[in-house]
Amino acid sequence: MATSLSIELRTVQNPALAAMLLWRCASGYSATSDRAEPIPLPLLFFVLPILLHRETAELVIATQKSSGLRKFVEKFQLASQSKTDLLLSIGPRAKAMRNLTSEGLGIAVLCHVLAFEDNAARVYSLSDTPPITGIPQSIRALLGAGEKLGSWFAQSSLYETTVLLQVSI
Repeated sequence: MATSLSIELRTVQNPALAAMLLWRCASGYSATSDRAEPIPLPLLFFVLPILLHRETAELVIATQKSSGLRKFVEKFQLASQSKTDLLLSIGPRAKAMRNLTSEGLGIAVLCHVLAFEDNAARVYSLSDTPPITGIPQSIRALLGAGEKLGSWFAQSSLYETTVLLQVSI
């Protein structure tokens, strides 16, 4: 029998929401990259640990898109916030959310919004049009944050991104 906590967890961390967040991140990445490049697959494993955690999601939402990943990371280190532990927890959360990320990728591929590049660990967004109707306001903010993350990832190399986020792949 499912406990109320496990039901709540499944409501928030569900594969359909994960698919939408991964799709919007991939879309933001290709829109920002020079030649509409596909997003490297490892970067998609950082999206859910950032966006499905209230405090890190709020920092993404509060950071201007033009500020970039460096400014986002700097916010964790400000004396007024002192949230370095949140930055350091992205890696462990990424490992814990591997299955959810994989399930989300599977749904996104089945729904034809993402596709894997043959012979490479990169993912294409097949649609750049964001969903318009039927999306709750709270989810809209997360979808926008996903696009913002994708844009930030596109402005840095894979190596630089992992160094800034203090994670390993």
